[in-house]
Amino acid sequence: MPSDRSWIGRNRFNEAKYLTEEYKIGVNNFLKFAWDNLKEEDNGLIRCPCKNCGNDYFMDPNDVKVGLYRYGIMPWYTIWDLHGEKDMLQDEAGTSFANIGNRDDDMYDAHDMLRDFEEANRHFENVEEELNAMQKNFIRW
Repeated sequence: MPSDRSWIGRNRFNEAKYLTEEYKIGVNNFLKFAWDNLKEEDNGLIRCPCKNCGNDYFMDPNDVKVGLYRYGIMPWYTIWDLHGEKDMLQDEAGTSFANIGNRDDDMYDAHDMLRDFEEANRHFENVEEELNAMQKNFIRW
């Protein structure tokens, strides 16, 4: 990793509820790194790794800075692979590195869990309806 990333896991606010200098310097270092590694097809836009955007949206660097200040950076985004670092690490080590807890994987898992939960609920709703019908029949006898 080319720079210190310890600021990512720390609270971005000081006791007076202002952004810490360490956080602002970290954000500026990130933005410089992302800018330096832009590809032509990015058209001057970079992915926003704030907790709200989760690297899903390409934005002007100034808007990314606002997002990082407002929402904070995703705490697991310590290898800036979506901003060119993966390519550098792969060249150096001959292998690929990825972030643990990648948002795409998390969203996929959450989607599957929600689908399974909804499917289970539909099953139990049917069981409940059947039990209610059986109870009504039992009471009639």
